[in-house]
Amino acid sequence: MLRQPSVLLVLPQLPQDPASGAARSLNTICHMLTEAGFTVRALATTASELAARQNAEEYLRAQGFRISARRRCGERTEITFAERGVSYRLLDTARLDYLAWPKLYNRQFDRMFDQELREFQPDIVFTFGGHPTDVARRRRARRQGVKVVFGLRNEGYLTRGGLDEVDAILSASEFLAQRYRHAAGVESTPLPLPIEMSEVVADERQPIFVTMINPSLEKGLMVFARIAEQLVARDPTVAILVIESRGSGGMLAGAALAGGFDLRRHENIMVSTAVPRPKDIYAGTRVLVAPSVWEEPAGRVAAEALVNGIPPIVSDRGGLAEVANGGGFVIPIPTEITPQTPTPVRLEVAEPWVDLILRLRDDAIYAEASKRALEAGRIYHREVLVPRYRQFFEQVLMK
Repeated sequence: MLRQPSVLLVLPQLPQDPASGAARSLNTICHMLTEAGFTVRALATTASELAARQNAEEYLRAQGFRISARRRCGERTEITFAERGVSYRLLDTARLDYLAWPKLYNRQFDRMFDQELREFQPDIVFTFGGHPTDVARRRRARRQGVKVVFGLRNEGYLTRGGLDEVDAILSASEFLAQRYRHAAGVESTPLPLPIEMSEVVADERQPIFVTMINPSLEKGLMVFARIAEQLVARDPTVAILVIESRGSGGMLAGAALAGGFDLRRHENIMVSTAVPRPKDIYAGTRVLVAPSVWEEPAGRVAAEALVNGIPPIVSDRGGLAEVANGGGFVIPIPTEITPQTPTPVRLEVAEPWVDLILRLRDDAIYAEASKRALEAGRIYHREVLVPRYRQFFEQVLMK
C-alpha cells in the first residue's frame, strides 16, 4: 500500500490566530490537505498578532479545542491537540507576540522542529517567515530531502533573502504573484483563498448592517469616516457596524473629530471587538465595505462576504477586485489618498460609496446583488479548491 504524502505545517504563531489571516489561511489549507488524503501535523507557537490576548490554553478551550496534553519539555510548556485531522504541537510562549518569542525560546522550538523531522519524517514542510531562524530551519529540512513550500500572503518578503531555501511558493492572489515576479523575479503559484466554511458561513442571516472590519489607516479609515458621516446624514436609520482589530472604534472617533464631525453621537453606529469566528460578523451584515487605501495582497473579507451572499464594496487597490471575482462592486479611490492621509476624505470621494449603499437598501436590488455574490463565491467552495490544492502539493513532490 502506498504511503500517504505527509506535510508538516511550521508557523511562528498560533495557527488559529484571529488577528492573522496568513496563519489561518495556511491552517485551512492543511485541513483541505487532510481531506485530500495527506497526513498533516503542525508545529507552531501560541504567539498572536493581538497585543493583548488571554492565556493561549484558555483561548483554545473557549473556541472548543480539546487539549489532549500539556507537558513541560524544556523552558516552556508544550500543548498538543487535534483538529479536523491535523495534529498540533504548540510551544506556549505566554503573552509574547510572534516577533518577540524567538529571542527567548528559539532553541527549544528548534529542538521540537528537529524532532518532528526525525520522527514524523514529512515529505513537505509548509511554512512562512523571513527571520534568519526561519530560513535556517528550512535549510535543515531541505538538507534532509524534505520539500519546502512557502505560503506567500503579503509583500513582506520582497527584500533579499526572505524567500531563501524554498522549493515552491504558493501565493494568495494573481496580483501578489505578479508583484513578486516584476519586483523580485520570484515565481509563485496563485490559488484562490482557502475559506473555512464552518467558521465563515453564517447559520442564519439577518442582513441589517453596513459593516467595516478593522478601521485602520491602511484599510481606509479616513474614507470610511466620511462614508459613515454621509450615510447617517442622508439616512439616519442606516445601521453601521465596525469590527475592531488593529483598528479600533476609538480610531474611527478620532478620525471623525479630525474632520470636524462627531460620530460618537450616533446610536446607529455600533462597535464590536474582534470575534474568533467570522460568521458571527456576517450573520447580521447586509453590505461589507472595504475601502482599503493600500495595495491589499488579497483581501480575505471580500471572499468571506461572497460565500455568505453579501455583496462586498471594495476599493481598486491591490487584489481586492480579483478576490471579489465579479460578485461585488469596485469603486476607485484617487491615488493621492494613502494611509498617510491625515483627515477624512473629500465628500466627492465618499459619494459613490454612499450612493451605492443606499441603493442596496432596496430589497429587489439587494436580492440580485446577493445572488451574484453567491455565484462568484463558488470558487471558494471545498469541492472546487481541494482538488486544486492537492494537485499543487502533488506536483511539488514530483520535482
